Amino acid sequence: MNRGSLKRRLLRRTPYLSRLARTLDALEEENRALQKRLSPMLLTKDAAPPDAATPSVDANGLPLPPATLRDWVAGTDDLAWFLEGGQRGVETLVSVLAKHHIVLDELDSILDFGCGCGRVLRHLRRFDRVRIHGTDSNPAAIAWCDQHLDFAEFGTNRLEPPTRYRQNSFDCIYAFSVFTHLPEALQLAWMRELRRILKPGGHLIITVHGDHYLPHISVSAQATYQRGELVVLGEEAVGQNHCAAFHPERYVRNILAGDFEVVDFVPQGALGNPKQDAYLLRATRSTSA
Repeated sequence: MNRGSLKRRLLRRTPYLSRLARTLDALEEENRALQKRLSPMLLTKDAAPPDAATPSVDANGLPLPPATLRDWVAGTDDLAWFLEGGQRGVETLVSVLAKHHIVLDELDSILDFGCGCGRVLRHLRRFDRVRIHGTDSNPAAIAWCDQHLDFAEFGTNRLEPPTRYRQNSFDCIYAFSVFTHLPEALQLAWMRELRRILKPGGHLIITVHGDHYLPHISVSAQATYQRGELVVLGEEAVGQNHCAAFHPERYVRNILAGDFEVVDFVPQGALGNPKQDAYLLRATRSTSA
């Protein structure tokens, strides 16, 4: 039995966490079904690297992270989904920006906030005019990226702000399925920090669990959500998959966005995190350091 399965069994035996376990089971089942409908595998599982010291490469010659890191960022070590989902994440990024006449390759700098082992960021290598950065709270994932993805700059961050970046550093920041695993206080703190390191007029793209996920939570949590309030399950597992946050559109617009203008809302628009909603936000004014 793997570690994830053992944790799930323990959750089921804990009364106040059993509903969270059922929710996570349902989300995983949906994810597996979505994977089956994806395009054919880019690489076979046999191509997966046995460890980080002897990585295999993808079709573009980039090294592949070990299964443990893939599982940590994607909830599965499936190599095809790791590659396909990352590519679809870039498609989301490019298309959401392009819809508002923003060309990614014309930006000066971009940050992948919560980059993990580079699931999405690895597919940005072709945008060679942009300074690409990635940050994450997992030092092992960042160490792997720093060693193998030499077209970008990487750094670690703590679970709480601030980051190491200067004020007004980036034209664009994206955070795919990051706010889905944080309690409210940390979400609001990180939104202020991301606003600080964005240039005035810069853009932030986030993805969250929206209306599609409503059937996966309890009736009482649904009532809270439908009042326009944030729902967070498993707060004690902050930053991990067992902490699951659900964001009504009203909450994102009125609370989470804060000092951002909501430029676009795309229900279920996160192609690399299927069925999550995507938001494009613009920094509306300068902030103090």
